Amino acid sequence: MARDGAIVYLRATGRDDLAALVAAGEGDDFPEVRSAAAALRGLGDVLTRYEAALRQYAEADFWDDDWPGGALARHDHGEMARNVLNGRPPFFHRD
Repeated sequence: MARDGAIVYLRATGRDDLAALVAAGEGDDFPEVRSAAAALRGLGDVLTRYEAALRQYAEADFWDDDWPGGALARHDHGEMARNVLNGRPPFFHRD
């Protein structure tokens, strides 16, 4: 994906020669490829946190009122979502 992004950028800037190198699997040391890879890693971290919270919200047990003390959702009040949106893991406790 990083290469694809770099190829688009390089073509847009008129560097078809460099875009061809990247398309051929070379140029991983190009700043355009390294920058795109770093951006994708950051996005991957965000998506991993989102997916973890969504998996919890999607579990039937999360909504099951038969648990002692009631459904976990009743106690969550959106805390997992707020944690994830604030860049923290779904289960983030300060203590």
